[in-house]
Amino acid sequence: MTKDKAGIMYPTRTEPGVRFEPAAASSPRLSLDFLPVDLSYLGFSLADSHLGLVLLRQPTLDGAPNFLVCDPVSRRHSLLPPLPAAACTDNGKFFAPAILSHATGRRFEFDAVCATVDAERPRAWVASFRDSGCSWRALPRSGEVWINVDPYWLEQRCVHAAGSVYWHICGCQHALALDAATMAFSLMRVPDFIWEDLGHPKYRVGETPDGRLDGWVMERELCLRNALNAVPGLAEHPLRESEFSYWISDVDPGRTGRVFIRTLGCGRFSCHMDTGKLESLLTDDGMEYGDPILAYFAVPNEGSD
Repeated sequence: MTKDKAGIMYPTRTEPGVRFEPAAASSPRLSLDFLPVDLSYLGFSLADSHLGLVLLRQPTLDGAPNFLVCDPVSRRHSLLPPLPAAACTDNGKFFAPAILSHATGRRFEFDAVCATVDAERPRAWVASFRDSGCSWRALPRSGEVWINVDPYWLEQRCVHAAGSVYWHICGCQHALALDAATMAFSLMRVPDFIWEDLGHPKYRVGETPDGRLDGWVMERELCLRNALNAVPGLAEHPLRESEFSYWISDVDPGRTGRVFIRTLGCGRFSCHMDTGKLESLLTDDGMEYGDPILAYFAVPNEGSD
């Protein structure tokens, strides 16, 4: 399946909504305004972007999220049925959902997965959308993988790379992996020469242009407090001395040498590790970027239904 990078999608924090930023002047101008629901009012948020589809998640009071999948190019969409009751009654803890597959041609057919940690073992709940109908099926809990950390530390955003879905675990040498073909879970261990020698660095799983598993890691040090001191007005911010919090939220997957910095109440920034240049993450009309920032690849609608 061929794909062309169309741009990025991200929520805005200054005003509720989802923005699409084209990658080039020739890229299509896309949006999610065709959806029959008010995303911000109903609490839907971006969860995944893969194979030309966008997956949105809505939290609920009973803990089992609702999901909506759409194709911004064809403007087709589906609000998935609720997860089976067993997904809520087995004490499973939900983490980031993902798109697994998308039918070729013009068919709006796909598989998506919602994973839980049940009794310290991961389990996949798979939604299959076919012929305008959708059903869920529960796969057995993994017999090979144990999650011996609080599921809270599983990142609420997945990474697609080399035919698998990866979830980073904050502060952990392992990332949880799900093979999209076999639906088998495993733990990917970061090599000791990276994890130990570099002092438990920030790392990200990635993919090379030819589809091989890759990754990148923070090797250089930078004093974030000193870098943030250069932001006009930030030194005088009321929270600056007492409750000011800031952290590296991500490494730019485009290998630009930048990291993304989040703060509590003081905005979001990108910082170039070579030059120390700090830039505020704002749109042209002054809205602040939210999380997550997802790349979107449009898949051509070729073939027949």
